[in-house]
Amino acid sequence: MKKIVIASHHKLAFGMKKTVEFLTGFTGIYELSAYLDNGDIREQIKEIMDNIKEDDEVFVFTDILGGSVTQNFFPYCSDKVHVICGMNLPVILSVITEIDEDIKKEDIYRMIEESRESIVYVNECMAAEDSNDE
Repeated sequence: MKKIVIASHHKLAFGMKKTVEFLTGFTGIYELSAYLDNGDIREQIKEIMDNIKEDDEVFVFTDILGGSVTQNFFPYCSDKVHVICGMNLPVILSVITEIDEDIKKEDIYRMIEESRESIVYVNECMAAEDSNDE
């Protein structure tokens, strides 16, 4: 079975999880909002990962590459545990829409690239459209 984990500093993961659930109806997302209390992040991650079965495939979405959240998930990386850093809504939605498929490494790269393309400076898009209208 495939599992989704969304993890971040403070409440970003909570908000992202709620937004994904709202847009997709997909439930069962593990969420880690780190550093809201004095809890040990390694223990919080271990608790999540202990709920993952050995034959499960897991997609972990984290916020910052050099951050402690990502660094503490790093030891879990494997062929079955994919840690994707710099999460955004489009990449999470892409994985969820293909969750029932056999997601290969190339697919993950494609989804990441597609999500990058959704990061746009809208002012410039509007200026380009305005100039095309003339």
